[in-house]
Amino acid sequence: MAANRWLRVAAGVLVAGSLSLTAALPAAGAQLLEATPAAAAIQPAVTYPTARLLVVGDIARSGGAQSRTAAVIKARSPWRVMTLGDNAYNSGSSSEFAKYYAPSYGQFKPITWPLPGNHEYNTSGAAGYKKYFGITGTTWWWHRAGAWIVIGLDSERVGSSAQLTFLKDVLARNNGKPTIVAWHRPRYSLGEHGDQRDTDRLWSAIKNDRDVRIVLWGHDHNYERMAVPIAGRTSRIQAFVVGTGGAELRPMRSKGSRTWSWKRVTRTYGVLELQLRQTNWTWAFRRTDGTIADSGTSRV
Repeated sequence: MAANRWLRVAAGVLVAGSLSLTAALPAAGAQLLEATPAAAAIQPAVTYPTARLLVVGDIARSGGAQSRTAAVIKARSPWRVMTLGDNAYNSGSSSEFAKYYAPSYGQFKPITWPLPGNHEYNTSGAAGYKKYFGITGTTWWWHRAGAWIVIGLDSERVGSSAQLTFLKDVLARNNGKPTIVAWHRPRYSLGEHGDQRDTDRLWSAIKNDRDVRIVLWGHDHNYERMAVPIAGRTSRIQAFVVGTGGAELRPMRSKGSRTWSWKRVTRTYGVLELQLRQTNWTWAFRRTDGTIADSGTSRV
């Protein structure tokens, strides 16, 4: 009886910071005791690595600067590359992907999360885009990036009820996780194309979800960072337009009353780098000349 009491005490000693049980060796023939439910319930803290995403849209064309922006990406040793649409001009055909996109960006294909733009649909059904990236299902997706969730949507299919259902379902399933949502044509932009009001169906589905921290867009050939105010929400959504991958650059309009357009960069090619952590995230818009045009840190 005394020996059994000694075994029960010794086997309940926990090694700090682990689930292992430590005890002196029992006498010959004695049974080893199982961990108690309390000990089994102790779980180590989950630690997520930093996820480094390199993000850019409006990329490859004849005589474009895609090799220069690809060099920026390669130098940063990305974990993932995200393209924001209009990957190969002018129509996203298989031949344009082969001639303009693959020679510079093909090296990142195994780690690329792509999105289609309006130019991809100049080829019926975005067939060239789908063939190049091996897409056989929908053109929208979601992935994990460390502690974060990243959702990619198709702005040329804003009327798709299936896409909207997918978006709402992913947001609900990942409640409490910081989230990035991306599509090609921006809901808000001071670039040449301006606000794409038909994408409000997507914007309305995410703007009041407090997990959505970042929204990424392309389409306008410039860089813009906005802190979009949301009625009834104390925190703002950080939105970026990054259409600076290699296609011809374009001017921007004055911000006028849009005081929440915080940074605008024209006449320069570059790539947005995001480093996603559990408690904070950083951004840096890296020009092809090696300088940084915009950078900062925000809490999750």
